[in-house]
Amino acid sequence: MQLGLACHVCGQLNALSVQVCMRCGTVLAPAPVGGGPAAGGYPPTAARAQSPLPGAPPGGGVPPAGLEDLETSPQQRFDPATGQPLPGAADQTPPPSGGAAKTMFFGALQQQPVVPRLVVIKGEGGDGATYHLQGTTTTIGRSSADITFSEDPFLSPEHAKFSSQNGRLFVQDLESNNGVFLRIKKPTPLYDGSYLLVGEQLLRLVHHPFGDGAPNDEGTYFYGSPRPAGEFQVIQRLAGGGEGRIVTADGASLSMGREGNTINFPDDRFISGHHARLDASSDGDHVILTDTGSRNGTFVRLTGAQELFHGDYLFVGQQLLRVEIA
Repeated sequence: MQLGLACHVCGQLNALSVQVCMRCGTVLAPAPVGGGPAAGGYPPTAARAQSPLPGAPPGGGVPPAGLEDLETSPQQRFDPATGQPLPGAADQTPPPSGGAAKTMFFGALQQQPVVPRLVVIKGEGGDGATYHLQGTTTTIGRSSADITFSEDPFLSPEHAKFSSQNGRLFVQDLESNNGVFLRIKKPTPLYDGSYLLVGEQLLRLVHHPFGDGAPNDEGTYFYGSPRPAGEFQVIQRLAGGGEGRIVTADGASLSMGREGNTINFPDDRFISGHHARLDASSDGDHVILTDTGSRNGTFVRLTGAQELFHGDYLFVGQQLLRVEIA
């Protein structure tokens, strides 16, 4: 049978010569019965030899009443080499009565409600006023709206409505005279009657078959210019109403810009040299509008409700707005 001193705290079996438990550091000396170390009294450690505990008799002996409990308390641990107390549960400061403060997760910063914003772009390209869309719906117009631009004669009294739903933003034209135009980010299909904005030019797409050139009921042919080979046309819409130039596509394609295109607008300072292009689709059902790297972008008039995303640009009347959602 192996002999040793069993620790009354952790149960570790230690050698008879060991004074401190090798596992938990608890003092293992038995209760003293004599007056000094030779008689089996309280064993002085290296620390006690240098700094006697208050109230201890010279040379060791029986410790003062209650000192045994202090030294052998399961809440206190000692360094086996030096005998000095080790930090432990007894050294921990209890939390305040109100409870410890809880650490916030970093992701909570991104769980705040998103408030979409509309930033007005000034004439020189800088940012103007910013409007925070706090409510579920916000209207824009010249006079009878939540956000008004009274100096803009191209805005209807109540022109467009913005709706916010679960962090998503939608815009809808309120049957205004001049509509809402969205800057395209990728090739976009257009249909007969669609409106597009290129620089300052408002154009309408005409995409329906030309007459077949057949004679009338009396067998008489209508005299006119040779029939074009193009599959569609664009019509320039003039300020105040009326139509301007009508240009037919060169086959299945029509380019627009300041120079070197199917239709050119050399006096338009907001149009790029090669601004945009229209191409008939392979199935003939629609026409594809593509921005060809213009500086100011190409816009299409919206029909119905349209979802908006961070960084989108809108023309509402003469107001150029940037959408901010992030």
